[in-house]
Amino acid sequence: MAVKELIFRSKTNILHFLCIYCLISQVICQELIVTHAPKYVTFQQQADNLQTSDVSKVITHTLGVPTEDVKWSGVTQGSLFNRPKANVLMTVVTAEGKKPLSVKNIAKYPVKSDIPSVDVGQMMNVIQDTFFDTNPLMIDTGVDNNFFDVHTDFDVFRKLPDTMRRMADRLLDSDSVLNQHTVGTLNSSHPTDLKLMGELQMVQDVVNTISDKPEMMSTKSPDLFSFTVTGLRDIMDKHGSQSTQAADASDLVNNFINKMTEDFKKLYKDNVMIEVLTIVPEKAGYVRKVRSLKADPTPTPGPDNSMKELNLSKDYDEDYPAIFNIILWFMIILAIVLFSVSYGMWHMDPGRDSIIYRMTTTRLKKD
Repeated sequence: MAVKELIFRSKTNILHFLCIYCLISQVICQELIVTHAPKYVTFQQQADNLQTSDVSKVITHTLGVPTEDVKWSGVTQGSLFNRPKANVLMTVVTAEGKKPLSVKNIAKYPVKSDIPSVDVGQMMNVIQDTFFDTNPLMIDTGVDNNFFDVHTDFDVFRKLPDTMRRMADRLLDSDSVLNQHTVGTLNSSHPTDLKLMGELQMVQDVVNTISDKPEMMSTKSPDLFSFTVTGLRDIMDKHGSQSTQAADASDLVNNFINKMTEDFKKLYKDNVMIEVLTIVPEKAGYVRKVRSLKADPTPTPGPDNSMKELNLSKDYDEDYPAIFNIILWFMIILAIVLFSVSYGMWHMDPGRDSIIYRMTTTRLKKD
């Protein structure tokens, strides 16, 4: 009996150890890695776990955009008069149990996944509402089925490859990711390998386009870049997380992120925030929320939730009362001044001291 009890306790301890290991591995795989930040933005290493839903709040807070109160104490703004000119967020979808990315960083924090992905659309809406008189440079890239999806208001990025066939041709160029980085056992002829290389190539083409047109960075509003990489997870699912292809894919992503960080630092002269968010999706799969930047951010009310049925008044801007009073009293004062001037001119006595008399007296004497 003692032997059986000892064996039972051993099995129980092993099961507990495996459960704890799985939980820890999943937390470690999900990280927010800060690869670069300006000197006036500091990070606290002893910070609580960051939730995925708070990532967008932290980013908008560091950009100096008014947002909800950020309870997470991992980042502090050191200067009230300076703010980063841009923020770059790369979301890398990885597999559970895979070791974290080994990129050069200044801080990293474990992330607790409470939502599937970061709401990039909300960040873009906040920036657009804050800087409504300018045209911020905002880009959101990813893969939608077999198409490379780019969401932006700048037409210059529409020329980038948007299909797998066009991306395969792009990877054959001398300045492509395939020729500038070591890919190891990866082969662009395989769909999964091509997807990962294409996602990285899309990011590199965005950087190259901005380098060729630096006037796009001349606005006073902060720029926002969001890149999503899902090809690493696909390679791990196809070949296994411990395979040679998965290791080569991780090395490729690590090297590319290091180079991307240096490229953005050069573009913005170190005045840029760069983060890498690694997430492990649920078994149902990763769902990327996309939207058109020119679309109306307010949803259209349905028949069960219409404004007429709810008897709701029209939603006005918070500055509406001030603008309304300025226009109203300006029109009233202008009307009073116009009436006074007209009344005075109508009842003016054309005497010798009048300017009207001086201008017409010569002609009157001749007549």
